Amino acid sequence: MKPVSEKNRPEENEGQQYNNDEKEKAERKTEKPPKKGKKKTIIEKRKISSRIIIGKSIATIKNSGVFKDINSAFGHIHMKKMAIILGIGIFAVYLLTGIYVVNPGEQAVVKRFGKVIDSSVSEGIHYRLPSPIDSVQMVNIEEVRRADIGMSLPEHMHEEASESPQALQLLTGDENIVGAEAIVHYKVSDPQAFLYNVAERDEIIVRSAVEASLVQVISGIAVDDILGTQKVQAQNDVIKYAQGILDEYNAGILITAFNIQSIVPPDAVSEAFLDVTAAKEDKETAINNANGYYNSLIPEARGQASGMISEAEGYKTQAINQAQGDAAKFDQMLAEYQKNSQIYSKDTTKYRLFLETMDKILPNVKKYIVNSKDGSIDVKLLEGNIGKSTEVQYEN
Repeated sequence: MKPVSEKNRPEENEGQQYNNDEKEKAERKTEKPPKKGKKKTIIEKRKISSRIIIGKSIATIKNSGVFKDINSAFGHIHMKKMAIILGIGIFAVYLLTGIYVVNPGEQAVVKRFGKVIDSSVSEGIHYRLPSPIDSVQMVNIEEVRRADIGMSLPEHMHEEASESPQALQLLTGDENIVGAEAIVHYKVSDPQAFLYNVAERDEIIVRSAVEASLVQVISGIAVDDILGTQKVQAQNDVIKYAQGILDEYNAGILITAFNIQSIVPPDAVSEAFLDVTAAKEDKETAINNANGYYNSLIPEARGQASGMISEAEGYKTQAINQAQGDAAKFDQMLAEYQKNSQIYSKDTTKYRLFLETMDKILPNVKKYIVNSKDGSIDVKLLEGNIGKSTEVQYEN
């Protein structure tokens, strides 16, 4: 006879179903009845019905032979080896989670069990032990951050009201009150100090340091000076003092720029201050124009003076050379005269000098030559020619 399968034994299945129902009834009886005076809630009833349904489903699956089919399908697989391979794969994936990438402009801080082991990991692909052993925090050290002093710009809004800057009033060195508005730019210089000493309150810390520095600097400058000529110097002093405060806090922050947008007096005296400032600006303009004229005139005068001096020196050299040449010529003539003194007598030299002198004088005067036998001259003959440029000559 053929063996009867589980499917061909309906009587046994019915018996098993009956036994399961009996077990459920027994379980229901064993449940503690609720105390008197308290009714079961709807949630408790739903829980009980869910348990009954799940129990029936598990019994149905067992009776249908699903477990046997699964066992027959995967029974040839060595479960121990599979567990080892699966564990190795999971461990390998776990190790790969330690790979991390540092983007350009960023710097990573690596911690092991909360203690910093490396605070200067540069950009690139790196590896650290997987979490929770090691952890990584990224800090952008190239980003230029900004803090507003005494004002809030529309493009730099703050999420919390406590972080918004308040109006700032300062006392000057001559006991005047001015309102100040400024902007400060800063970067992260030390990622480790920035992460653990600042605690994401960097803008508030920078603003407080700059405000304290402004109070210190402005208190030593007169209001007229801070509104005019010493504004740039005050900005440099504020950067120096604020950076010193941040270094004392070890905040890991570097101030890169500070610019005072405006320093204004109180409204009651603002017009008078503006008039004084305008007058000082006009004064500076006039001084600058005078200095410019001075700088353009003096070099020109110096050039003219240098030209006149050069011309005079040239004339001096020329006159000296000519005088020296004339003296040398005279010395040569004297030497020649002394050498031939027997030829040139004293009267001859005197007569020659007389002729040379007359040769220079006579061309410029009128001459009348009269030769009379008895030595007398008839002046009437000369009356008609006196005052004329004609030359009359009478001879025997």
